[in-house]
Amino acid sequence: MTQVLNATDFAAARAIKGAKLNELGWTPVCMAPGEMNPGHSHTIVEEMLVVQKGMGKIQIENDTYDLCAGSVAVVPAGKFHALCNTGTENLEGVIVFNSNYDRDKVVLKTREEHFGCADEELDLAAQIKALRKENKKLRKLAKRAM
Repeated sequence: MTQVLNATDFAAARAIKGAKLNELGWTPVCMAPGEMNPGHSHTIVEEMLVVQKGMGKIQIENDTYDLCAGSVAVVPAGKFHALCNTGTENLEGVIVFNSNYDRDKVVLKTREEHFGCADEELDLAAQIKALRKENKKLRKLAKRAM
């Protein structure tokens, strides 16, 4: 599986790395198999997702990355991101984010607001649905062949 974190991602996470311990927030993540969120972007707040268990995919802007236990995904402020569980067990982890910001200055955008349209090619949920449909077809063909 591809690890999301690379050298350039460390530079993008300066707000998190530069925050003092009491300036960090965290939230647990637990997604059932097949569950996905619609995604969003937000200014000022940077996030790091640390996957502890399960498998999934994360979309950051126009790119999609595989996730597994041990994966770390860094989402710079202002970048669109969406998460889904592609495995057969719960996807569990923790999101760490900088909390040293003025909440009134955060601009939160939906997928449509961020990209300016509801482009299905950029939609992780649409990609997952298409893969499931294809897998269903392949299973039917395999049963017929037996």
